[in-house]
Amino acid sequence: MALFSFLKPSNKKVTIEPAGVSFEVKPGQSILEAGLSAGYAMPHSCTVGTCGTCKCKLSDGRVRELTNFAYVLEAEELQSDIILTCQAAAKSDVTLNIPGFELKHLTPPEDFKGKIIATEDLTHDTKKVTIALDRPMHFDAGQYVQVHHNDIYGARSYSFAMPPAEEGCREIELFIRQVPGGEFTGKLFANELEQAEVGIHGPAGNFWLRDGRGPIICVGGGSGLAPIVSLLEHAAKSDHGRPCVMFFGARTQDDLYCLERINQIAEKWDGAFQFVPVLSHEPEDSDWKGLRGFVNTAIEGAAGQYLSSETQVYLCGPPPMIDAVTETVLALGIEEGNIHADKFLDASHGISRQD
Repeated sequence: MALFSFLKPSNKKVTIEPAGVSFEVKPGQSILEAGLSAGYAMPHSCTVGTCGTCKCKLSDGRVRELTNFAYVLEAEELQSDIILTCQAAAKSDVTLNIPGFELKHLTPPEDFKGKIIATEDLTHDTKKVTIALDRPMHFDAGQYVQVHHNDIYGARSYSFAMPPAEEGCREIELFIRQVPGGEFTGKLFANELEQAEVGIHGPAGNFWLRDGRGPIICVGGGSGLAPIVSLLEHAAKSDHGRPCVMFFGARTQDDLYCLERINQIAEKWDGAFQFVPVLSHEPEDSDWKGLRGFVNTAIEGAAGQYLSSETQVYLCGPPPMIDAVTETVLALGIEEGNIHADKFLDASHGISRQD
């Protein structure tokens, strides 16, 4: 009679070079999930294999694709052993090469029970939503959470629209923009989610204010204003002396919001602070005296005094805006490593980021 030995799957070790940090991956975990659970600032954004933020080189070892990398990666990248950590499970001990890996310690994401306790109209298609949690959550300004509702398939990711608190936050605020045809936002804007119980997973995301002494350029579009406000309100509490210009790209005057909070940031900011709203579809015969057009074009003419070898750029909003602004600031001489972006995708991109 043949004897069969069934071995229990074992944890695998992941090493990140050149940072030299290591952590274990449990059976069934993605490499990204394991790294975040260990508190490491793993590069990521969407977490579902769509944005490509988590791609890196597999230097040694073997992985199993949770979904086909070819949906996101180019043929040349696949041939060069580039993988997506959010869609890779370790089949052996592995070594990954992630240049510029940041050793910042993040709060590992957890699951929370939440309840929508208040909503407030900010514009015709954007709401501020307040969610009470079953216990305090700690996070970094600029990060986001995933929101689950039992009657709606999948999770939606929304950025904190508030600064963190040292003791954690029992209530969190989110800016949520209505997406045409969006299942979650459709119910929210129809007032069908008042007092609704939701699941919250977080915090997540690699969007936070990096250390530095140089100028700061922030660009937000639509509900992408949330992480920018979170980041700047938190930074305004400290003495840093860094000049900052904040661009807000909107369609018309009716789409501008949060202006009082931005004014308060300017009043508290330790250094020069400039707010530049840019309207792309404001009627020509209106009383608007500010800039018109697209925000990337406005940056070319309005950001000159904020450009230096140490300038950091923070971008939040829809992919076309992020891509256009990135191209612009690179042409202006900003180093690629100093550009930090959070693309707000929706279900049309294969991910429920904002619908």
